[in-house]
Amino acid sequence: MPVRGSVVTNHRELTQALVEQGLGLAYAFEPSVKEALRTGRLVRVLEEYAPGVPGFFLYFPSRAQRSGPLRLFIEVAMELAAKTM
Repeated sequence: MPVRGSVVTNHRELTQALVEQGLGLAYAFEPSVKEALRTGRLVRVLEEYAPGVPGFFLYFPSRAQRSGPLRLFIEVAMELAAKTM
């Protein structure tokens, strides 16, 4: 099927609004759209190709001293992850 036009954005809310209006597909982080999926405003497509990941992963050298900013980032990421699960 030929497709004309395109929108490229990294703004989650805009992407979700466009997809809910039937204007395209989105590759989304499931916890951020779980309510829209639950209510049927969004539906999964190509589910067999969607990777299932059991959580977040952060890789950094284990022998390196963690900087203050990295420690803070890890703490905030863990807090946010706990709120979305």
